[in-house]
Amino acid sequence: MARRPRSAPASEPTDAVEPIGTVRRSQLVSSFGIGAIIDLEKGSFMPMGLEDWERINSLPSLRIGEERLQSMLGVSHFRLGPVKEQIAGTTQVRARSAAPAVRFPEWHECPKCHIIGREGTPFELADDGARLRCTAHGGKVFTNPVRFVVACRRGHLSDFPWEWWAHRGCEGGICQRPLLRLGSRGESASLADLFVVCEACSTPERKTMQSLGTAFGADALTGWTCDGFRPWLHDRQADCREQVRALQRGASNVHFGVVGSALSIPPASEALTQIVEQSRMYLDGVPEAALPSVLAGVSQTYGVAVDQLLAAYRRLRSIEVGGPPLTDKIAREQEYDALSQDRDDPIVGGVVPQFQNEIFDPPPALSHWFDLVGATSRLREVRALAGFSRIEPHPVSPERVRQAIAEGKVSPLSKTERTWLPGAEIRGEGIFLRFRTETVDKWIDDNPSLAGRVAILETRSRQIAEERGYERDYTITPRLLLVHSFAHAFIRQISVECGYSASALRERLFVSDTGRTMNGVLIYTGSPDSEGSLGGLVRLSTPDLLQPIVLRTLANAGWCGSDPVCLETDPAQSGDRISGAACHCCLLLPETACERFNRELDRAVLVGDADQSFAGFFGNLMPEAEWQS
Repeated sequence: MARRPRSAPASEPTDAVEPIGTVRRSQLVSSFGIGAIIDLEKGSFMPMGLEDWERINSLPSLRIGEERLQSMLGVSHFRLGPVKEQIAGTTQVRARSAAPAVRFPEWHECPKCHIIGREGTPFELADDGARLRCTAHGGKVFTNPVRFVVACRRGHLSDFPWEWWAHRGCEGGICQRPLLRLGSRGESASLADLFVVCEACSTPERKTMQSLGTAFGADALTGWTCDGFRPWLHDRQADCREQVRALQRGASNVHFGVVGSALSIPPASEALTQIVEQSRMYLDGVPEAALPSVLAGVSQTYGVAVDQLLAAYRRLRSIEVGGPPLTDKIAREQEYDALSQDRDDPIVGGVVPQFQNEIFDPPPALSHWFDLVGATSRLREVRALAGFSRIEPHPVSPERVRQAIAEGKVSPLSKTERTWLPGAEIRGEGIFLRFRTETVDKWIDDNPSLAGRVAILETRSRQIAEERGYERDYTITPRLLLVHSFAHAFIRQISVECGYSASALRERLFVSDTGRTMNGVLIYTGSPDSEGSLGGLVRLSTPDLLQPIVLRTLANAGWCGSDPVCLETDPAQSGDRISGAACHCCLLLPETACERFNRELDRAVLVGDADQSFAGFFGNLMPEAEWQS
């Protein structure tokens, strides 16, 4: 990443720049995406918006496609993050090969004298063009970014109002030339022990130490209006009426990425489609009659007939513009069907298909609960960052993101709409488990008291959605809790037995009680590195390995280090967790592994509740599971 000065225009950057740090491509569409705050080697920075990306990320080699996801998000393609190009013999990189970023927060603190301020008042820019240094120490002491920022629910983000806070209650308000110092009483490590004082205020009445202990209350900054600042776009939106809240710079609620994802499944995953996709940027502007002649060159390169290439191109176009609008629910149904079938497409012109799947019957001991096991030995997922929210996550399906941005509930990545979004490819493997539908239905019918427990979570989830202004496109049901809770327990067991870290795995849920019934889960490698991409998950699908690991998963689900408190958890007391019996000792996973922010979980649906008012789905299997473990 390279720093863009705040005063720099959105024109061509200089050819050579000093890098401020590095992040992985996949992180630019997740935790370190546009609008996030990143702590790098040379300070705290924020990736800039799409307008700045367009100056450096426009090469065809950086374009990727996933037609179904493009259709849902309303874009023509995605672009990978740039890869830095080092200039030989120097520490600099080509400006066009670095993602642009801006320093944020602007306020810094000198670690020696604890004066806080900004570039020019009283700090100066260091020789590397990125860090700041304190002039009071001969320029030898580098400053650190302050810990606190303020944000509103519309995504605006600004520096903490240090000058206003330091002069609260002072007659005459802020002094003419404030000089602030951040200090600590040294009595504890709490925020209440921190204070800010203005050293320029000469009279004792004005020179008061303002504690930061109350700064994080919901109404602590009443009287300070949001300035509508969007650092990633370097602009301000006027007339924001949202109340601002103080946040810690590195807190997770500073940036909740709105990420859309889709699996590459046939026909888009076939080799012919990939060949055509590589030429899409040229083909889309060609008249229909001229397509065969344009594809003739591609035909010679790969040794494929023009008619086949033309048919593949028309299939791609039909996915994007043909038929009813594609929704996330329909896309999941398509993936559910693909994962439930054998698929081994041929290699064409040296291009390998992106999806390969083999299905098996479940082991005998599990056949009552599962009816199909899939070994997905070749899998590609495309993720795209479409926007983000602050303070609270804003769940929204990909097809509704544009509407949420227009309503101000999700922050945009650009000042004006673009035909592309930042994307990343995750290639790996997975194991698919499909629950037997008739067994799930019978379990729900045989345990009517289960509906009351689920209704509590559904009511709370609906209340939160209404309070925070987002629409849910699903309902919490026993089927959802069952599949989701099992997925978490299974991932935890895989990480214990097979050497995968839980953060390297990810769940993809296929659950529906309305229309097309679905009850399945795909556990796949959710990290772009090499971990888990060498056949480890696929190997688990063999009966002699799958049966014991599932049985041990259930045996461990029967006990939790926080029992009996965990299992006796009243769903009515779950608050924003929207979960029943679920804690860090039994079901919770790293946030990157879960689709639903570690919510909508309940271990009781697997093993039964503490009062034995309903049976767990695997209740009859538990004695055998304990014996196997």
